[in-house]
Amino acid sequence: MLNKPTILAVTLAPMKEALLSYGVDFDALSRRAGIDPDMLARANTRYPVERIQKLWQLAAETSGDPLFGLRVGSLVRPGVFHALGLGIVSSTSVLEALERIERYSSVVSTNGRFVLVRKDGLASLETRRTDATVMPTPQAMDALVVAVCRMFALCAGPSATPVKVRLPHPGAAGAEAFSEALGCPVEFGAAHVAIAFDAGLAARPVFSGNPDLAAEADRMAARYIEGLTANSVATTVRALLLKAMPSGNLEQDGIARSLNQSASTLQRRLRQEGTSYQRLLDATRRDMALEYLKEGRHSLAEITFLLGFADQSNFTRAFRRWTGRTPRHYLS
Repeated sequence: MLNKPTILAVTLAPMKEALLSYGVDFDALSRRAGIDPDMLARANTRYPVERIQKLWQLAAETSGDPLFGLRVGSLVRPGVFHALGLGIVSSTSVLEALERIERYSSVVSTNGRFVLVRKDGLASLETRRTDATVMPTPQAMDALVVAVCRMFALCAGPSATPVKVRLPHPGAAGAEAFSEALGCPVEFGAAHVAIAFDAGLAARPVFSGNPDLAAEADRMAARYIEGLTANSVATTVRALLLKAMPSGNLEQDGIARSLNQSASTLQRRLRQEGTSYQRLLDATRRDMALEYLKEGRHSLAEITFLLGFADQSNFTRAFRRWTGRTPRHYLS
C-alpha cells in the first residue's frame, strides 16, 4: 500500500461539485470505489490511484456526459493543488509555473510525473509514466488539462493560453468543446498528455506574480514531498507502527527507542515534516481499518486486535470519529 501511487483526496472536491449538478450522489459512488467521502475535509489525506480512477470511471458513467472531465476541470480552484496551486498562481512567468509543476507535481499525485520539454520554440508540459503508473481514465486526463490551464490563466491571464494540447484518448465526442474549453487546437490519440506554450511568451514576466509567496509555496511543497518519500521519518514511523499494532505497544517512547532517539527528537522531526506522532498513529489505524473492512476477511474483533486497540468499543469510538459511522454500518 505504501509503495502504490497516491493522489490527494481533496482533488475530488470539483468532481463532487460537478456530480451534484447532475443530481448524482457523490458519497454513494465514493463508497462503491472504496473511498470515504468524509476524508475530503482532511487537507492531506491521500488515496491509492486505483480507487481514485475507479471513482472517475463510476462518475463518468453515471453522469452520462462525454464531456464530464471538462466540467470537473472547470471547477478546480488553486487550493485543490495544495502548496503547488499557491506556487502556480504566484509565479512570475508561465515558464516559471511550468518549472514549478515539473518539480512539485508529486504533491498532488505520485502517479507518474510531469516533464518540461523545450523544443522548436515551444515549452511543453508533458506527462510520463513510471512502472507503477495506473493509467488514468480519459475523463481524469481531461479534467487535469483543463484544471492546469485554469491555473495558468490565474497566473498570467489570457496570455497563458496554450498553443496546442495533445491528449491520449480518441476524443470522438465533442472535439470542438475541447478547443473551446482550452482556447487552442487539441490533438487526440497522442502518446501522452502535452500542454504546449510559445516559449518566448511563456518567459515574459507576470507583474502580478509574487516571488516571495511563490518561494514560500515551494518550501511548503518540498516539505510535503519529503514526507512522502521512503526515507522520511514519517514513513519510517508508519512502518514501525504497522509492525507494532498487533502487540498493542504503540507508545511514542518505544517507537523512538526503535529509532535510537528520544521521544522529543522524534516529535521535532515529525513536526518538521508537517505531522505528529498522534496524527500518524491515527491515520495509519484509519487507513488499515478501511482496508480490512474493504477486504472483508476479518471480524471486528480481529480488526480491533490487528489495530492495537484495547477493546472493540475503543475501536468503534475511533472509527466513528474518523468516518462518522460505526464499522458495522460503514459498508452497508
